[in-house]
Amino acid sequence: MKITMSSPDGLGDFILRIPMLHSLLDAGNELQLFLRPPASELARELFPEVEQHTISCDPSYSKVQRKKNPFDLEHQAIKRFDPDLYVATLFSLSFFDEIWMEQNKKKVPVCGFSTTETFWPSGTICDPVCLSNRFQISVEVPVSLPELEKNRLLGSAILGRPLELSAPQIFPGEEALLRGREILEGNNLKEGEYWIGCVGGRSGLMMKDWGEKNWREFFSLAMTRDDQTLLLLGNTKEWESLERIRSKHFRSINLASEPPPLSVSLALVAMSRGYVGRDSGVMHLAAATGRPLLAAYGGAHWGRFLPSSGPAIVVTQAMSCRMCDFSCPHESPHCITGIGMETMRRAWESLPTTEGIVMMEQENDPLINCVSSLEAQAFAIAEAQERRVRSEALRSESIISRFLRQRFGVH
Repeated sequence: MKITMSSPDGLGDFILRIPMLHSLLDAGNELQLFLRPPASELARELFPEVEQHTISCDPSYSKVQRKKNPFDLEHQAIKRFDPDLYVATLFSLSFFDEIWMEQNKKKVPVCGFSTTETFWPSGTICDPVCLSNRFQISVEVPVSLPELEKNRLLGSAILGRPLELSAPQIFPGEEALLRGREILEGNNLKEGEYWIGCVGGRSGLMMKDWGEKNWREFFSLAMTRDDQTLLLLGNTKEWESLERIRSKHFRSINLASEPPPLSVSLALVAMSRGYVGRDSGVMHLAAATGRPLLAAYGGAHWGRFLPSSGPAIVVTQAMSCRMCDFSCPHESPHCITGIGMETMRRAWESLPTTEGIVMMEQENDPLINCVSSLEAQAFAIAEAQERRVRSEALRSESIISRFLRQRFGVH
């Protein structure tokens, strides 16, 4: 069977799909993948035999959603591939899927997720329920179900039989290892003598950011031995933040000014002692290479993107407003900023003896959780009503825009 799959989200999301993709290929299916960087870089390394296309623009951007058809070239490639099945791999769906389904007119069967829960975050203009009702193969899942399990159920539905999927495993190539060793040698480091840190702050990461002051203090307490060096990874926008986190109290090297290619970053992660930082794509790389990891988590997508394997410790502040989809009802995201230094220190000391995946949750603190359960529920109801109103407005705008495009060719 020829299967087209859209996967226009982040690196961690793609890593959690890898076991499903392997199962589909092992079953003799021919795949066509549509991705966005940096996931597209990793996909080229792992699946060189698969037809792959980089989606030209991010479907989640509102300015992209106002264009007539920003994915015309990609959709032409789908028609040339002539698939037997189209799979929308995002639980939240995307504008890329929405436009293709509108053009497809049910000619090619579509497979994707659905849910009966009221809250369903979506990257589409129309109501995601309306889109999921048009699926020929629908996989109903709870919102908070871990993505690895969601993908197992998706793969089972595609193949028509239950799948048993192991955690993702990724191994760097020899060339990437060679380049990684050159970076280590240039910084007077050896394999196994350093920890990978992904902790830099930048716009768009506030709901995942423990804070520069907290990280600097934590590393000053944790990285005390001579053989403990922190190798900081991030993009160029995080370089300044990482520089502020660095301190004379611990040895660190900041690679964010000229980030290495993803394949080389994978090699550096694989050769490290482990990972310390936030919920990130690099964290999922660490899990997939079997490195120990300690991660500070917020609650916006709680439960969905946990590490795929251990040893791992996940630290968070329990809140009644979890699963807010980054619509925080507080003056700051206490689910991440409320994590105490003592909790992180205990997690760090426990990591060497940890087996599997351990959740270390701070109990609700009335001084932190200043919004009561009833207030949080009221906020959630108001948010849901606002989303419905926004969805209706966007649907009306979509109808009008479609009419203008068809009648006058207006973008």
